[in-house]
Amino acid sequence: MTVLEPTPDRAPRGPLLRRACFVVSALALTGAFALSLSGIATTRGAVRPNGQAAAIAAQQRSISSESGADGFSGRHHCRHGDRSRDGSSPSGRV
Repeated sequence: MTVLEPTPDRAPRGPLLRRACFVVSALALTGAFALSLSGIATTRGAVRPNGQAAAIAAQQRSISSESGADGFSGRHHCRHGDRSRDGSSPSGRV
């Protein structure tokens, strides 16, 4: 008596679909990165003087110059850990 071998099953489509999705997403991310680099290359990293970024930068400059008058500017000396010898802490910590 001969024993028949089972017919091979078809491979499930799950791994193939997973690989295809991975390849598509990798290609999409690569394309998005290349597109952003080409956008940076065409502007050469410069900001248009009449664009939205220039307006925001001017607004931030005016805010920082106004706040600099009363001592609260973007650049200040950090006194973290600077405590006097009598035990009082200027930062308000105990």
